[in-house]
Amino acid sequence: MTVSLPAPPVTPISWRMPGVFMLRTAGLPIEVADRLAFDRTADWARRVLDLEDQLRSTGRDLADALQVAVGRNLADDGLRQRLIKLRRDVFNLRPPRPADPAAWPAEALGADTHRELARWLETFEAYRRELAAGPTVLDDELAGRRAVLRGLADDPVLRGGILLASPSLDRYLAGYLTGTGPLGKRARRVERSLLEYAYRTAAKTSPFSRLTTVNVGTFGGGTGRLLDAAVDAGGTVAAMRGSARLNLAALGRLSAIVLADETLRPDLPVTLTTGWRIAHGRLRYLRRRRTSSEDGDAAITLESIHESLFVLPTGRVLHDILAALDGGRVRRMADLVTELTTDGRPADEIALYLHHLLRVGLLVVPNLQLDIHADDPVQGYRSALRQIGRDWSDRLAERVAAANRLATDYPTQDVPGRRRALDGIRDELVAAHTDLGRPDVPAPRTLVYEDATRHTTAPVTADLDRWEREVLPGLRALARIMPVFDINLPRRLATKGFFRARYGVGGRCDDLLTFAHEFQQDFFEHYSGRMMRRRAFDADNRYVRQENWFRQDEITALDDARLEVARRMNEAYDRLPADAEELVLDDDFMTDVADLVPETLGTLDPRSFFLQLADQGGRHRVVVNRVYSGMTLLFSRFAHLFAEQDLAGTLRAELLRLQPPGAVLAELKGGYDATNLNLHPVVTPYELVCPGEISHRPAAEQIDMDDLSVEHDPVADRLLLRSRRLDAEVIPVYLGFLLPMALPEVQQVLLTFAYLGMAQPDLWAGTTVPLPGRGIAGYPRIVHGDVVLQRRMWKLHPDHLPARTSGQSDAEWFLAWQRWRRDNGLPRRVFATPEGTRLTPAAGDDTGQPAAQPAARPDHKPLYVDFDSHFSLQLLDATARGAGSRLVLTEMLPGRDEQVLRGDAGTYVTELTVELNGVRLGVDHD
Repeated sequence: MTVSLPAPPVTPISWRMPGVFMLRTAGLPIEVADRLAFDRTADWARRVLDLEDQLRSTGRDLADALQVAVGRNLADDGLRQRLIKLRRDVFNLRPPRPADPAAWPAEALGADTHRELARWLETFEAYRRELAAGPTVLDDELAGRRAVLRGLADDPVLRGGILLASPSLDRYLAGYLTGTGPLGKRARRVERSLLEYAYRTAAKTSPFSRLTTVNVGTFGGGTGRLLDAAVDAGGTVAAMRGSARLNLAALGRLSAIVLADETLRPDLPVTLTTGWRIAHGRLRYLRRRRTSSEDGDAAITLESIHESLFVLPTGRVLHDILAALDGGRVRRMADLVTELTTDGRPADEIALYLHHLLRVGLLVVPNLQLDIHADDPVQGYRSALRQIGRDWSDRLAERVAAANRLATDYPTQDVPGRRRALDGIRDELVAAHTDLGRPDVPAPRTLVYEDATRHTTAPVTADLDRWEREVLPGLRALARIMPVFDINLPRRLATKGFFRARYGVGGRCDDLLTFAHEFQQDFFEHYSGRMMRRRAFDADNRYVRQENWFRQDEITALDDARLEVARRMNEAYDRLPADAEELVLDDDFMTDVADLVPETLGTLDPRSFFLQLADQGGRHRVVVNRVYSGMTLLFSRFAHLFAEQDLAGTLRAELLRLQPPGAVLAELKGGYDATNLNLHPVVTPYELVCPGEISHRPAAEQIDMDDLSVEHDPVADRLLLRSRRLDAEVIPVYLGFLLPMALPEVQQVLLTFAYLGMAQPDLWAGTTVPLPGRGIAGYPRIVHGDVVLQRRMWKLHPDHLPARTSGQSDAEWFLAWQRWRRDNGLPRRVFATPEGTRLTPAAGDDTGQPAAQPAARPDHKPLYVDFDSHFSLQLLDATARGAGSRLVLTEMLPGRDEQVLRGDAGTYVTELTVELNGVRLGVDHD
């Protein structure tokens, strides 16, 4: 249906930047990757290819001259045939026979041609000598580089990260390090894995353990630098400070065992889930169902949570239970059975009934729920177990406490000590499972999550005035067009369309759970499924308009803007010279596209950017890596590392500053507490408490679902949540790292009222710039001012890469790659990303923690590639074989010598997290 509304008032948007940023620093200097390069072998290959180029260049003229000689010697058929073969050999770079210039008659060739042939044969002989030297050079250098790699395996930064990221690799490394002679199949796999981690630690910035550290920086004045940071002398593990936490999935597994044990059930304290109500003789509430994997070999363990509206018939027993637990009271199951066993009610039937109420989620056990905002959630869980007051719970609490002590002390240990700590944690968890009668349930593979920060010789700072002049104008321009690429925005708009269709313009629904249930059942489930299956671009790379279910003008406008981006990109590309390396988008491009963005998208537009700085002499460029949502999402994740700097307090103040008049920000926990992905301190003024959740915040800071209504504002054409108690709009804030479609159903609906942006601009998508097919296609760098929006890249079919042939030596294979790189004009260092691979967890690449739900991103993290390294080419070859229909190579920018952070130990790759929160003008947010 089409709804006509008055045009909302136009309110320009401004962009506010918090006074802090996050600096990510690679765990090892980039020189580590340099040490794995095969410099002598690469020089050999360049000499061979230079000689090849020389032979081909001079050979073309020589072949023409030999063709003339063939025409002069038609009477001597034998000589003519020899000359024809010679010409073919020269043209095809084959060894002529004979190779002695004296064997060719000068009078038949002509003096000039004979001299050309002699010079060409001399060059060819030098070429053959160089070719023959290759295997010896490579074999000799391979031994040296393998020694370097084996030495890196004992580096405490690298090995400490491997110990957590891949315990199996840590185990197998011992055999690889002590092995002699040719490598077997397993040793080659171990070597490739070790290489991947070494390159990742030296060339990328994904926080995980010691592999990448994080530091808080502040924007201020006086330094004159875009980034002012100095790593501690030495750059070793001694310069790092870590913080480790036990994997909360281990506690979730313990809770599941306890809840499933009927012998322990009478000891459990229970209370009623929130949000229930009785109408027409039936009790209605939101049922939450949890299922968890018991796969001990899985790197990621995450329970699956689903929510649905559930109805129970009421009766005297249920009424008595509700009365006994009225007002949020907590009672032990056994005590409830005793109290309810009256009037001839059999105790066993009462116990069974209570068990079923626990199973279907009307009853919950608060002592088994975690506080994700606590400084130490595990200690809180341990204390709650002790409060149960039974021998089994006390023993379990001590097991948890012992495992937690080992996890907390983990960062202070050396690598052997860390290994012993992990063994100790696993032993405690296995013993806990055994104590509970479930030795068959394995402990999670990942036992500890660690974050690390690096000591610096001075505070990390950035000159705000210089950022305002050189960087922020470009970032603000990019932020203004981000709604065009935001895949979460259509969900918000579709929710508004559904509400207007169901409740009318200016409508109101005072029963949020009913609305959420009907919305999920009648529309959102089908919509989300179709959106996930949707192909945004057809086989010819043309943009496909979205299904506009409610014929909303905003959806049409966003599609129009997306098509306009493609049209303008086509025009800009067509104006470029064929060999251009950059495509410049001017202010008009950014402004005109931004003007197409609808004005009815809400009061806030929070964005955060992963940026890298490139020092290009007298000029600095800012490269955009990724774009995420804002609202402190990428800061609060690490706040526990910076308690002394009160980062959490800074974030709380920033969110209060962003809170619009007449509205409050309330955190949505996402339904998952047994995952480290959602751990962070309290930063919002309020918390949304969903059914099945226990809030540990003061009652005044809690907003229950039954306090919320859904309203449509016809003036601003906005759909919003309202708290009747607070008489204010409620803006949900989600600070976890699970994608919206991974959250329980009601949480997904609540997120459609949040400003959770999910956008990654691909300005080439939808253009008529040719795709590579089964070949290769290059794309110039896209820049706006000094901001690089997209790096220069090459897309290619994996079949286009050099393939190892039967009988080919390693040196010949390496040379083939160098020839391929030269022929295609690629730089020495790139990053490789497969396209068309299976979908995998979200957020791990940028948060440093693995996630466990589908996301539209490639299976592999971008792989650092150094074409001068035989090792690196082996990794690229393996990656290409596992790619789908396409491989994308992206230039390394900042380049090797453009990094901005240097210390005593070398040069460090860095990345900055900077937040820009858009605020509609006309409203005072100070």
